[in-house]
Amino acid sequence: MPDETIDQLKNAMLALDMDAALRATSAVVKSQSESAAKEAVDAVTQALQVVGKRFQEGEWFLSELVYAGEVAKEVMALLSPLMQAEASESQGTVVIGTVAGDLHDLGKNIFINYARSAGFKVIDLGVDVPTAKFARAVKEHQPLALGMSCLLTSTEKELGKVIEELKKQGLREKVKVVIGGAALSERTAGDVGADVFAPDVITGLDIIKKWSGAR
Repeated sequence: MPDETIDQLKNAMLALDMDAALRATSAVVKSQSESAAKEAVDAVTQALQVVGKRFQEGEWFLSELVYAGEVAKEVMALLSPLMQAEASESQGTVVIGTVAGDLHDLGKNIFINYARSAGFKVIDLGVDVPTAKFARAVKEHQPLALGMSCLLTSTEKELGKVIEELKKQGLREKVKVVIGGAALSERTAGDVGADVFAPDVITGLDIIKKWSGAR
């Protein structure tokens, strides 16, 4: 696969040009080359790292972050049939959901797009997730990390309930817990017993990447 095509894919993503990104990806798919698909995934990852940096530095805003994630999602959907051979190289599994009583999913869904593009297997539990469902998913999937999203101050207590349930079932020491949401803070993480608070999607993914590398 010519480097030009891979460069076109990366540049299209950074230009937020969905059509151009999908054209370049289609050329990769047409080649039926697993190595080219891997190069394309690497290009997506590199582009999203740049997007994340632009967002954290205030150069780009939430709308651009969201759309870049959508472009990545569509590109990865096209590449996935060629990536079967790479499945064993997953960076790890992450279980994520929005706590009981909260129906917000924007931040969660952006994270999922970015994490999957970075090579993680993501189990999405959805929104309004009861404590038992979180615990069941941790027991079943044995993830590297559990991510809980919470946007409403009225549902913060649900974070602590989940962590207490993990302790009761002997699961807490087997998984890292990261929480995120506009209503939360580092203090919240300490209060409920989470490992860390992630102020934004990119920071959360960076933290989980470090945990993955430390295994």
